[in-house]
Amino acid sequence: MNRDEVLAGVCECLAEALDIPAAPIRADQTIIGDLGADSLDLLDLTFHLERKFNVSISPRDIERRAKEKLNGQPLETDGIYTPQALAELRKALPEIPAEELGEGLTVASLPRRFRVATMVNIVCRLLEEKHE
Repeated sequence: MNRDEVLAGVCECLAEALDIPAAPIRADQTIIGDLGADSLDLLDLTFHLERKFNVSISPRDIERRAKEKLNGQPLETDGIYTPQALAELRKALPEIPAEELGEGLTVASLPRRFRVATMVNIVCRLLEEKHE
């Protein structure tokens, strides 16, 4: 499955989860801000993505992967990402503008930065890992 097919599938899942038309959804849109999702919608989206692509999506997978690269250093202090963690998040989430992953970013606010492309990248990575 190529990236365009994954994008189309993610848009379909978003349309189902949010009860909106799939056609105007773009990869650069934020899921919460631009498309109007809330935390329950994100859970519903995860369910749709897992079912459509036959993958298992962990809500903390991005953080877990960033933490593995920190060699035991903390990911956050008092709910705020450390500078080292932010550097890893910027690498893991290249579709999010770097200025949105800046100093003072809280753990709770990270999902607000997720783009449609974030979900596409997650699904593509999981599909690649599945076929390794």
